[in-house]
Amino acid sequence: MRISNRMTERELTVMKAIWDIGDGATTAKIVKKLQEWYGEKLTPQAIGVYIDKLKKKNFIRITKPDNYYKVYEPLVSKEEFMKHQVQSIAKFWDQSTAQYGIMALSGEKKLTKEEADDLRRLLDDLD
Repeated sequence: MRISNRMTERELTVMKAIWDIGDGATTAKIVKKLQEWYGEKLTPQAIGVYIDKLKKKNFIRITKPDNYYKVYEPLVSKEEFMKHQVQSIAKFWDQSTAQYGIMALSGEKKLTKEEADDLRRLLDDLD
């Protein structure tokens, strides 16, 4: 799916909760997830505002499988969105995506041995 819309920071936070919850993401589960992550309790009405925006931007679909609770399903996978974000930032800064990714990884956080091995495997697969 082509990603042409942008998300605000709050929309992205709600979307991240939907991705994390997986199947059966409801308003109540999103409220709970955001409270776990940030200690912040958004009202169901506030979540509804962000849900409506995400739906209008074609990031989610709303279903009502049991005719009672609305369930939110991502139309864009977390991986697709992350790839799009990295490519957009790399393009903005005139960097290749691979170069930008490596620059970002070599920043403040030291890579674990496992992360470094994964990166080496990815680079080897490019040959």
